[in-house]
Amino acid sequence: MSEIAIEIESMSKSYRGEGEIVHVIRDLDLTVPLGQIVSVEGASGVGKSTLLHIVGSIDTPVEGKVRIFGEEITSMTERQKENFRAANVGLIFQHHYLLPDFTVLENVIMPLWIQRKNVSKSTDNAIEMLKNVGLGHRLHHYPSQISGGEMARAGVARALVGGKKLILADEPTGNLDRDNSEKLADLLWKLQEQLGFTMLIVTHDQDLAARVPRRFRLKEGHLEPFS
Repeated sequence: MSEIAIEIESMSKSYRGEGEIVHVIRDLDLTVPLGQIVSVEGASGVGKSTLLHIVGSIDTPVEGKVRIFGEEITSMTERQKENFRAANVGLIFQHHYLLPDFTVLENVIMPLWIQRKNVSKSTDNAIEMLKNVGLGHRLHHYPSQISGGEMARAGVARALVGGKKLILADEPTGNLDRDNSEKLADLLWKLQEQLGFTMLIVTHDQDLAARVPRRFRLKEGHLEPFS
């Protein structure tokens, strides 16, 4: 595997809206080594989530190349992107998006079921990950039966299950109070130290961003490093 987790070269993204082309990202370059934590900050609507979706192979740039672990995802077919994402990329969302009709354990197993992994091994992996995030006692509870902080931890477990090496976090503390935000940040940093994954965080949370060793601001389509 490449020693570089994320490599973006001259990447641009634009949309056509109301008779004009809106340039969201312009000729952007970024290199993130394996195991590094990076944040992208900026005002609402500047393209932070778009950047995250492109890195996660959910969206496609208009120009440029994006390599994840040395694999050029911009040249992949949609099926290849889906397979690559399922095997390598974990997503953490602000609103968690746990499926209400499935237990916490079933929600965390879901990515492995989609990959048609061995059922018994998948269950063991999901249980172990839920124990790692402090939810070993909530396996058979439904999302409506657990707290917001616990739902956030379940979302982290779902992102990490199966040994994902790239974690993309879109406002992971945005739906939490200060106490739970701090607990979630502590958990993410502890797990990153244990498991060694690379993490790209989009956030407005200045307390969370202050923990990040390498920070960028997205402004007018370009990344500006914090001094």
